[in-house]
Amino acid sequence: MKIGVVGCGMVGSASAYALVMSGVGREIVLVDLKRERAEAEANDISHAVPFAHPLVVRAGDYADLNDARVVIIAGGVAQKPGETRLQLLQRNADVFRQIVPSILRSASEAVLLVVSNPVDVMTQLAAHFAAEFGVPPTRVIGSGTTLDTARFRTLLGHHFDVDSRHVHAYVLGEHGDSEVLAWSQATIAGLSLDDFAKVHGKPLTAADRTRIDENVRRAAYHIIAGKGATYYGIGAPSRELWMFCCTINARSLPSARG
Repeated sequence: MKIGVVGCGMVGSASAYALVMSGVGREIVLVDLKRERAEAEANDISHAVPFAHPLVVRAGDYADLNDARVVIIAGGVAQKPGETRLQLLQRNADVFRQIVPSILRSASEAVLLVVSNPVDVMTQLAAHFAAEFGVPPTRVIGSGTTLDTARFRTLLGHHFDVDSRHVHAYVLGEHGDSEVLAWSQATIAGLSLDDFAKVHGKPLTAADRTRIDENVRRAAYHIIAGKGATYYGIGAPSRELWMFCCTINARSLPSARG
């Protein structure tokens, strides 16, 4: 199965690396405005294959996305320190106006997975541009609050000193400042947070909740201030998002079944 990654900055390359380490697909094609960047990332990531899974990782052009089942869109300009995701909108909208048609001219049956910020609005724009090619909105999805959810689970795990993989908690709404942490639905070992706090012997105070909420909501700003960009966190769930995309693809495309 071929997977395309358009945009080989830190997010795109981290996503491709995560796919290789998870053994997702059989061929990953990296496309970037700067061909030398795509070639360098493909070369570097391919050196991880002997330690991971048998995949082909190569650089290509949009034409090389032909027959791709899923195309991850990570293209766009990076968020600057102090800049909100919504302030990125106009600059990245211009980029998507070029990227989406270029993908669909070659990969007309692919599911588009948008990870570029501001991801919710960019996903809507991608669906708008894709509609011009007859692509239904059900074949355009965004990473949404996947990363925010991971941050929430991580911080709850740190607070209670438990493996964050066993924390079940979700962030809803926008991937941005208005997101909502669903505290009432969070569980650990099948117990609500209040019940788990009693069993575990460590309280979860109002101050703790405020601190965790702030660190989830403002995580990107702190990371960008320290190292210029976030990319590992959003690259890591590529496997799960890919599986969801393939489910969509299988349901919507007869050729994908079997």
